[in-house]
Amino acid sequence: MIDQHLPCPPPRATVQELRLSAFKSHTGSALPLGPVTLLHGDSGAGKSNALDALVALSGLAGGGELEEALSGVRGGLPGCVPHGRQGFRLGCSVGTPQGTVGLDVTVRTDGRPRVAAERLDLDGHPLLRTGEEDRARGRINAAWFSGGRQRDIQAPLSASSLLTAQLPLRVAGATAGERQVLTAVEQLLTALRELFVIDPVPGLMRGWDQELDDARLRSSGENLSAVIARLQGECRIRYGKLVRAVRAGSPHPVVGLGVLREAATGAARVTAALDEGGGRWTPAALLGAGTLRRLAFATVLLTGPEVLQMRSAAEVPDADRLLTVLAEDLDPDLYPVLLPLADEVAARGHVRLLATGRAPAELPGVLDVHCRRDPVTGGSDLVPAAAAASATMAP
Repeated sequence: MIDQHLPCPPPRATVQELRLSAFKSHTGSALPLGPVTLLHGDSGAGKSNALDALVALSGLAGGGELEEALSGVRGGLPGCVPHGRQGFRLGCSVGTPQGTVGLDVTVRTDGRPRVAAERLDLDGHPLLRTGEEDRARGRINAAWFSGGRQRDIQAPLSASSLLTAQLPLRVAGATAGERQVLTAVEQLLTALRELFVIDPVPGLMRGWDQELDDARLRSSGENLSAVIARLQGECRIRYGKLVRAVRAGSPHPVVGLGVLREAATGAARVTAALDEGGGRWTPAALLGAGTLRRLAFATVLLTGPEVLQMRSAAEVPDADRLLTVLAEDLDPDLYPVLLPLADEVAARGHVRLLATGRAPAELPGVLDVHCRRDPVTGGSDLVPAAAAASATMAP
């Protein structure tokens, strides 16, 4: 009989925790991730550094050489290294239908950048371990679980990229143990690659965009008008929810959302506009920065990978997709509209949100985590709301 009190495994691979063992301003930090997580704290506390850790893992999961894989992180590979160190270490836990897959990787930057150590586990059982480095050849010895009569399989792998991302081309899958490794690797890489960073820049969102049927939103939101035009003609349900989100967050009455069109050089151009009733349309050029950012955030939450310019080009079946959205610097005024919307979308199992802001949300369905700087060490600490409350109440 199944114990109804046991937690159900996630139907899709889900990043449940980040470990910032030594990454940027963080040393020994752990960031739990819920369906909607808000990392809050003062400016300079290290919130964006925590988001960069997930960006770094996502880049490494793409399988490219270290410098290329980490180019999406602010400061690139050198920017990942804490002050006074010669490398960084980070990891994550990914919930899957088979169990919890853990990854921890150490990258050294003294000399040629390389993976100096890596570990992959399934529910604590080792799937991949590393040994000695062969720095002259740019390799590192690795051993992965076989489960057959022979012991774990050992072979040198390239130290210039994440070893886990190399395993699908190296593990034969001839034994049940090897197939277990391949399944865990596939689920982990899928969860990490499905990432989209949205940091809208209102100054880039006020112009005219070329109208395209396959427009994909960029992280800056600069082509938001083209994407809104696409949604308007492609999906009435999502577009209707977007309009409702715009109305809910507006300080003044808004009838609807649309685009204005012009055909200056034969190719139609569009710009987003709010319908304020009575024939009054306010184009993006005249909209406030807060309105444009709210519109961009809501668009991301209500769409999906097919409407977003994803960094990863990997083909992932829709049944396995779980998009993680990273949202930089949410204004607290946007919390009451965007965070409940994120909670609603996350409940369907297709999107998760990790956002940063200056203040806690204190809203149902939102995991608040406080980020702060230690005044003595200068390092960043992460404290979940429940832990912070317990510390406050302790005698």
